[in-house]
Amino acid sequence: MSDDATPEQLRQELREIDAEIADLRRSAADVRTRLGPDGDGVENSEDIAADLTGIQEDEAVIGVLEQRREAICRRLDESAS
Repeated sequence: MSDDATPEQLRQELREIDAEIADLRRSAADVRTRLGPDGDGVENSEDIAADLTGIQEDEAVIGVLEQRREAICRRLDESAS
């Protein structure tokens, strides 16, 4: 988003980021539920490793999205001043 974005455009971007974060968290939670506490929901250790890697990747993306969200919130605060 460019520096001249309107407050409404920034709020829309926040809504999109929030939705993406929620989807990623839901996806990771689904995998964790399927794996169970001991990982016995998956028969193959390669599948477990792939699922765990996917969760880690999702968490990394969530971290980037949260940083982007914070930056947009700061811009909204600045535009309100």
